[in-house]
Amino acid sequence: MAQPPVIDLSSSAPSTQQKAPPSSHRLATVSASDALRELQAEASCNPKCGLKSLDVLLSADGDASEGGFESGKVTEIWGPSGAGKTALMLETAIIALKNDNAVVWIDGSTPLNPTRLETAINRQCPLLSSEDREKLHLRFHHFSAPTLSHLLAMIIHTGSEFPPDKTSLLIVDGVNMLVDLEYPRFPFRSSTKSEAQKWQAGRRYTVLGNLVAGLNKLAYLNKFAVILSTGCSTRMRYDSGLGAALVPGVGGAEWEAGIRSRMVIFRDFSGRLIGVTKCQGKSFISREEVGEIGRVIGFDLAEDGSLEEKKKTTEPEAQKLLQKVHRSPIKPRKRTYDEIADSDGEDVDEYGWVEADDEHLAAKEMGSEPDETNEEATIQ
Repeated sequence: MAQPPVIDLSSSAPSTQQKAPPSSHRLATVSASDALRELQAEASCNPKCGLKSLDVLLSADGDASEGGFESGKVTEIWGPSGAGKTALMLETAIIALKNDNAVVWIDGSTPLNPTRLETAINRQCPLLSSEDREKLHLRFHHFSAPTLSHLLAMIIHTGSEFPPDKTSLLIVDGVNMLVDLEYPRFPFRSSTKSEAQKWQAGRRYTVLGNLVAGLNKLAYLNKFAVILSTGCSTRMRYDSGLGAALVPGVGGAEWEAGIRSRMVIFRDFSGRLIGVTKCQGKSFISREEVGEIGRVIGFDLAEDGSLEEKKKTTEPEAQKLLQKVHRSPIKPRKRTYDEIADSDGEDVDEYGWVEADDEHLAAKEMGSEPDETNEEATIQ
């Protein structure tokens, strides 16, 4: 007797792929000594900036050989225009190129001038042959991000060719310009906002969190350093009695958590200064100290664009440079923080009057004080 045909109603064919062993789903075991050697090797490969004093500040133990911009992490450089942010980043990029590494430069605001790049290469590498100079130019990858969407697509949705091989440094110049154009700080003139406007205002910080998270992931997986340059804004200091202070142009809880190190570059009458406010996740200033600059070093920009460390001034000269800051009078608070008395222990009405006050006022009107002995005799 013939067997009836078997009808298979399954939507897909049975899988013939063998199941991988459980050990293949786990990360490779790394001993503590191997992990320590890897960290030390990464520290020695950190991109240097050309200023030995700054490399020492950015190191964990004060060793300049292990200092520099930390690989696998994000560093923020902020400050006003013309302070020297691009000069510091360009000097760091040329030093990385001299070590046969690749550098990625992304323009967010003003495009990098090719003449300025060529001048920096001639200054750092004057004896290069034409062939070696061409190879150095090929290792410098220059991109432009016209909008924040282009930058997010480049960082978060990376292709097979980005980042290039042997990349040791990624620089994004002018991040705040892209963010302010896409999500301005005060887009609505009226104080009342609709639900859609509130959502759009909060979207700025969400996008910033996604951007810094993508940069950290990209830096960690590819083992290179990331440097971001941002502008600045002003913030009033009401509690301290001082005037307005310069603060980073980009901020937020997610952004602060993703920034490993931070420094400010600004100009003063005596030259240019770099203030390191955060290094390897450790902040040198508290959140309440608005306008403080942390640990400071001085430098100068030569006519050819090179960075020169500023010599330490003597004590009398340093005293002349100090200027007394006149604080404005601190405004008292509208409501002081006083201890509220216990209402059950005292017989006080809602206006603060005690019962004995009425007797004293009545006695003053009659021209005599109440006699306490007569009152006690009457009660008895």
